[in-house]
Amino acid sequence: MQFKVTILSVAISVAMIPSLAIADEAADAKIAQLEQRVQALQSQQNASLADKVKLNGFISGAYISSDNDAGYNNADTGANFTEESKFGLQATFDISDNTQAVLQLMMRGKYDWEVEAEWAYLSHRFENGIKVRGGKLRVPLFMYSDYLDVGYAQPFGRPPVEVYGAVPFSSYTGAGVSYDVDFDDSTLTMQMFGGESTIKATGTDVSNLIGANVNWTDETWTLRAVYGQAKLDGDLNSEVDVTLAPGVVTKADYTVLELNDEKGTFAGVGASYDNGEFIAVTELTRIEVDNVSPDTDSGYLTLGYRINEFTPYVTVAYMKTQDNEERLPVSEAAAIQMVAFNAERMAYSLGLRWDAIDNLAIKFDVTYADDFGDTSGGFSGNSIDTTTGKFTYDDTLIYTVKFDAVF
Repeated sequence: MQFKVTILSVAISVAMIPSLAIADEAADAKIAQLEQRVQALQSQQNASLADKVKLNGFISGAYISSDNDAGYNNADTGANFTEESKFGLQATFDISDNTQAVLQLMMRGKYDWEVEAEWAYLSHRFENGIKVRGGKLRVPLFMYSDYLDVGYAQPFGRPPVEVYGAVPFSSYTGAGVSYDVDFDDSTLTMQMFGGESTIKATGTDVSNLIGANVNWTDETWTLRAVYGQAKLDGDLNSEVDVTLAPGVVTKADYTVLELNDEKGTFAGVGASYDNGEFIAVTELTRIEVDNVSPDTDSGYLTLGYRINEFTPYVTVAYMKTQDNEERLPVSEAAAIQMVAFNAERMAYSLGLRWDAIDNLAIKFDVTYADDFGDTSGGFSGNSIDTTTGKFTYDDTLIYTVKFDAVF
């Protein structure tokens, strides 16, 4: 009897083998179908994400040096590879057809390649054409403000520091609103902005920042005007020589001026012409700050001409403080303020941009600055000789070799 039961069990098992095999095949088919569905969903999601996210970047590397240690653009007689070297990544995420999130991360050689968010904002364009942005934004004071760090988008080796170096901060936290008026062959853009910032070099707080600009362009001519104002609060420090003993001199920070919510204003106009061959760009600015802080006029004119992949250019720039009489040396503090704040100079640049390959430009620039008057020229390295009462340098010559690329 036991033998018969065993034979029956074996027979039943043998009979079930085809059914089990069929069941396994059906399960494998279902798993394969599920895997195909998951892969299809992942592909759709990745494609959708790729459509919504745009990633690009830019990089600059530069060598600068000078014939002396006056300090034009922080150049000296040594080789400087960090002052104008930078790397940036920008991501734009399309939340909807009219809403975007933008993040731009910057690393600058002069700040030891620390990662910093230069832009981090949300924007939305309403059906009536008004565009609102909020977050960390670029201060829209200059013609090249929106791509101040993107050297590839600029014709010259660097934006003239006589103008662009006069405002010691480039971004603010707040909001901006703009509106475009489209004509037949041109566009008029009106923009308002407001918020707060901090001057990184001095720690000065910039509050109640508010301003507006208007820009008209027909893609050949561009005309621009801007006005802004803010409150400044904090100490302005300067590095001075301190004699510890005969022949022993050290440097120490000296508070030149304390700013207590002083009002500062900025006004500027600009124009450019670019017909694909000939380039002309000019900007004029005026900065005024209450108290004995310097009021500064500055401007530049750049002319260039494209010859295939080469663009030679010349730039003439100037800057001059206009309120020197408020810092007459009637006291030690006023004398220090006079040395620290009074400034004037002319700068002449001769350069060449070579578009070597797509998205890569190599630039050569020689800048000569002089006409300092009875000032340091605005250079921290141009100290005054206490025995003669004259400044160390009457002029300075700066050499720059730079590459700018976008990707």
